[in-house]
Amino acid sequence: MEEIKNRLKLLELDLQKLDARLKKGQTVGTKKEWELILHQSRKVEELAITQLAILRHKL
Repeated sequence: MEEIKNRLKLLELDLQKLDARLKKGQTVGTKKEWELILHQSRKVEELAITQLAILRHKL
């Protein structure tokens, strides 16, 4: 569970950086930056699903 929280924090930091760029009128982000965020969010989702499966299996 701690790993999920850490990944969520990293994802949130990336989103905050892109939001700051938007507020400054700069480009929102490069294609590579958005691909990284998408990849990270998929990994967080996969970890959460795995954690739920493990918890259900234990019950």
